[in-house]
Amino acid sequence: MYFVGKDMDQYIQQKEYVDTAIVPLLEVDLSAEGIKRSAGASEYLQSLTALLEKQFKGRILLLPPISYAKKANRERIADELSEEFKSAGFKHVFYLTTDVAWRTIESLENVLWLPAIPIEHMDQKFRNSVMEDQLRQVLPLFTKEWTKPS
Repeated sequence: MYFVGKDMDQYIQQKEYVDTAIVPLLEVDLSAEGIKRSAGASEYLQSLTALLEKQFKGRILLLPPISYAKKANRERIADELSEEFKSAGFKHVFYLTTDVAWRTIESLENVLWLPAIPIEHMDQKFRNSVMEDQLRQVLPLFTKEWTKPS
């Protein structure tokens, strides 16, 4: 389910079945050197998370990307997000990012760092193939987490 009004009615009705949140973490760099990279990372993360939502509709809630500045305090963001999802009752939260700095935040579990693949100039057929390949690499991480004993 997407974090949009029409899906929230369904989420509220089926909350006990939606045990997983997916949170894209996106560094926003508006500098002349970083803006293109940042936009490419956004496009990549949104494409990949849309595929995940399609694959697991009814089990996951896909949040909009959490955008933050390069100099943002990632520890503080991590603590605030963890608290929010814990209080909401999610059993599993996955954070997807192209920002390698998140791998050092010990308070967050299930941070999936992925190098951003520049997909902007790919034709649609090749782009779909690349994204499906990325999805195949990420899926086992989800199923492994879901099958862990509680």
